[in-house]
Amino acid sequence: MSVSIVQYFGEQTNKCGYCSGTNCSKSHGMHAYRLACEDYQDLIDRGWRRCGNYCYKPQNDKTCCPCYTIKCDALEFKLSKSNKRILRRMNKFLRDGKREPNEQAHSPGQPKNGDGDDVDVSGSANESQPQLPDKKPSVLNVEHVEDLVQAHVEQIKTTNTIQVSGDPSASLLANNKIKTLAPNLNPPRKKAKQMRIERRQAKLGVPHEQPQPQPKIQEKTLKDFLSAPKETDKHQLKHKKIDDLPNVGYGSFHQQYWLDTKLIAVGVIDILPGSVSSVYFFYDPDYSFLSLGTYGSLREIDLVQTLAERVPALKYYYMGFYIHSCPKMRYKGKLSASYLLCPETYVWFPLTDEIRSKLDAKKYQRLNPDATAKDVNEFLNQHLNDVMLLINPQTCINYGRFIQKDDDDVDRDVIIEYSKLVGRVCAQRMLYVNMS
Repeated sequence: MSVSIVQYFGEQTNKCGYCSGTNCSKSHGMHAYRLACEDYQDLIDRGWRRCGNYCYKPQNDKTCCPCYTIKCDALEFKLSKSNKRILRRMNKFLRDGKREPNEQAHSPGQPKNGDGDDVDVSGSANESQPQLPDKKPSVLNVEHVEDLVQAHVEQIKTTNTIQVSGDPSASLLANNKIKTLAPNLNPPRKKAKQMRIERRQAKLGVPHEQPQPQPKIQEKTLKDFLSAPKETDKHQLKHKKIDDLPNVGYGSFHQQYWLDTKLIAVGVIDILPGSVSSVYFFYDPDYSFLSLGTYGSLREIDLVQTLAERVPALKYYYMGFYIHSCPKMRYKGKLSASYLLCPETYVWFPLTDEIRSKLDAKKYQRLNPDATAKDVNEFLNQHLNDVMLLINPQTCINYGRFIQKDDDDVDRDVIIEYSKLVGRVCAQRMLYVNMS
C-alpha cells in the first residue's frame, strides 16, 4: 500500500481566471509528494482538485466564483442531439475526407453556434489553472519516508473505512417508480384521417383491423458511433488507449488521438477506484471544426463504460469544476446524468433546473436541502491524536505521541484546519509533513 505524503500550505488568495478579479480567488492548497489513488478519490469527493503535484480546494463560501465538483454517471449517460451531431460530423469527415461547407476555422473552446457543441467539456482545459503559491515544499526522500511508515500502514488498512457518499441514483429510481405507477389519464387521440378511414370502412361493412404496432428503432449507442473505422475511409483516426486497463491498479495516463500519421489531440486522465477523472485535454486548433474537446470527453465516457464492465464500482466520469457564476463555464452541465457535490455535506445531487435556478439567485449554495444533514466523514478535535506527522526525514509519529514526547502544541490549529478539509479518513491515513 502506497502512503500519501502531503505538505499543507494553508489559505491562498490569487487573481481569478474566471471573472478576472484581483485577489478574490480564495482556496486552500497543499503539495503532494506522493498521492495514493484511493486518497485522491476521497479528496476529489471533498472538492479537491490537482494540477500536477499541487492540490487545491476552493473556498466556495468566500471565493468570487464558487467551483462545484461535477461528475457524470457514465452508465446512465444518454447522448444528446448535439453529441450525436459531433459524432456524425467526425464519422463523415473520416469517411469522405471533406469538411462541411459551413465548417469554418474558429478559435478552440469558443462555441460557433447556440448550443456550444464544440466546447471542451473534459477536465481542466478550459478551467483556470491555479496560481501556485510562493511557498516551496520541503525536500524529501520519498522512498526513505515510505520505509518509516509501513508499520503504521498495516494498522490503517483495517481501521479507516467508511462510506462517504450515498447512491446518487436512489432519488432517480424513486421518481421513475412514481412515473411508472401513474395511470395514463390522457390517452392519445386518433388522427382525423384515421377516423375518416374507420367511418368509411364501417359504412361499407369492412371489418376494422387494429393497426399493428411498428417495431421500435433501436437508438444508436455511444459505442455504435465509435465503432472501428472501415478500410475504405479516407482518414483513419487511431485512438491509442492505455496499454494495461486496470483490474485493481490505477494511476495517471495519456490517451493519444492520431489522424492518419498526425497527432491531433491528447487527453490526460486519472483512473481512480471509482472514476475516471479528466485532468487535461488539448488539441491542434487546425482541427477545432471537429469539436475535439467534446469528442474527447465522449471517448473518455466510453472508456468509463468499458472499465465498469470489469470494475463495476468504476462508473463515474469527473469533469473538474462546474462554475455556474461564469456563463462560459456552464457547458459541463450539458452532459446528461450529471451531479454536483454539496460543498458542506459532500453528498451528490443531480444537476437539475431547480439547482440551476438556485445558483442563478445566489452563486454559493449548500445544495443539500436537509438542514440537519452533516458530513459523515467530518474530522472532529477528538480525532487529532491519530493524525500522522512527519517531523523530520527520520521520524514519523502520530500527533498524540508527538505532543506527549515534545510537550509542544505547535501548529495545532493549522493541523486541525488541514484535517477538516481532507476529512477524517485521509487525515488519519495520509502523512502530514510538519518540518520547520
